Amino acid sequence: MDSFIKKVSNVLSLIVVFCFSAAIYFNYKGFVYEDGKIELRKQEAIAAEKNGIATVLPRNIVINTSQKYSYGSASAPLTMFEYSSLGCPHCADFHLDVIPELMEDYINKGLLRIIFVNFPLDKNSMKAAMLSKCMVYENYLPFIEAMFSAQRSWWMDTDEEHLFRYAAEHGLSYDEATACVKDKKLAQEIVADRQEAIDRLKVQGTPAFYIVGADGNEIIYGSTNYRHLRNYLDSRLERLGYDIKQ
Repeated sequence: MDSFIKKVSNVLSLIVVFCFSAAIYFNYKGFVYEDGKIELRKQEAIAAEKNGIATVLPRNIVINTSQKYSYGSASAPLTMFEYSSLGCPHCADFHLDVIPELMEDYINKGLLRIIFVNFPLDKNSMKAAMLSKCMVYENYLPFIEAMFSAQRSWWMDTDEEHLFRYAAEHGLSYDEATACVKDKKLAQEIVADRQEAIDRLKVQGTPAFYIVGADGNEIIYGSTNYRHLRNYLDSRLERLGYDIKQ
């Protein structure tokens, strides 16, 4: 009897493994199991259109993130949404090294506007993002820059004291900072911006740069050097009729 039960058990195990493997295979090939039948669903692989280092997105995309804090004029022909985590080293490199060059070549000339959007990837980055939102208007961007500059000193620290000290240097008292990082509504707003980027822009990591203009919507996933970014921006501006050589 034990031998018979063992054989039945082995057979059932093989059947389960077979069914599981078949399900994976059929789904991979475009088949689905529905109402007791296996049916073929046509699947078309649509390659994303590229423009140099950027991916072209649909023109009808609308994002609801705040545009309150920005570098540059709201009338600039191109607006770049910089999705960054304050604990991301590549984001810090872009913000500290590339933005100053963009400031000189594009932002100060009225050609580009940059809007920073928090996309936290860890607990400390989330707290830093919340603290930035509690700053008065004038201190928001300086605090972001301070967080990137001092990233190594607070990112891996389990104690909030480092973050609170930088917050105090930008006008937020200890009590205000404590209340800020406990504000559930504020946390939900940041998470909503993050989820919107995931759902509508397909952002999966940081940094990511969503560039909007009258010529369309495009996004750059991942870090890029200034030379490649400059060539890309010049091509967009030329497409919009701007003489970037002047």
